[in-house]
Amino acid sequence: FGLADAAFSIASNSYGTIAVAINASINFIKAVSSGTLIAEATEISKNSKIGVYSIKVYDDSSEIIADFNGMVFRKKDSF
Repeated sequence: FGLADAAFSIASNSYGTIAVAINASINFIKAVSSGTLIAEATEISKNSKIGVYSIKVYDDSSEIIADFNGMVFRKKDSF
């Protein structure tokens, strides 16, 4: 969860304004006990108030490990 949540935070806060999570969920698809994990964040939807993101976590064989979905509220405050 931590890696996916970090990717979610980085992606949603990349516009220079504060984005606060209002929903987050994860589905663990496969267990892994060693190796490298890679998170890939995709912005699904963005407007002035709400952002929706999909984060996929892969192992070093490019097999999907987890599927994370999150939504943020965008504040008007800048960093």
